[in-house]
Amino acid sequence: MKKSKGFSEEDKINLRNKLCAACEKSWTRLGYRKTTIGELTKETGIATGSFYLLFEHKEELFISTFILVQERLRSDWMEILKKYPNKEGFIKAMIGLYREYQASPFLYDFSNPDFLALLNRLSEDEREEFTSSSLSFFDDILSYTNLKLAISEKKAFGVLSSLLYTVTFTNTVYDQMEVFTFMLETISDQLFTEE
Repeated sequence: MKKSKGFSEEDKINLRNKLCAACEKSWTRLGYRKTTIGELTKETGIATGSFYLLFEHKEELFISTFILVQERLRSDWMEILKKYPNKEGFIKAMIGLYREYQASPFLYDFSNPDFLALLNRLSEDEREEFTSSSLSFFDDILSYTNLKLAISEKKAFGVLSSLLYTVTFTNTVYDQMEVFTFMLETISDQLFTEE
């Protein structure tokens, strides 16, 4: 990040957070390609040139935004698991994550052209950070509960990822949340054994 004589370190942190919040809203509504630096700086009340004192490029902002969202989701999970460090808590947390996915498609749909356009602009290290954060999140969650996997971790992650991907099925006859919850409860009985 470049140094600025115009912003204190505290100002930079606050402005970066405001830009990330604006980016999350725009990313959810418009996608990566249609989200512009000019629109984001206008919303946060800074000059467009000042953006480059806070982030080197648009993609750095998107990475920072994604990381902040992941941290918020992780914190939400931990709050649920503090109250319910068991299968019930895991199910409640998964339902919360599913709702978040419904509200913010950019969190899960890594295969859509808009998201691929962002990934193609990132360095190999940045891409790895994006794609590996979900697996490390899953590892953290498992270590925080008293749940033990009945199947391999890789397979469990694949099953749960596939289940979460059902959020993309928007033209269903049944209530999507009801179906997701039913499948989650059924699958979790086969995924975990409580110690």
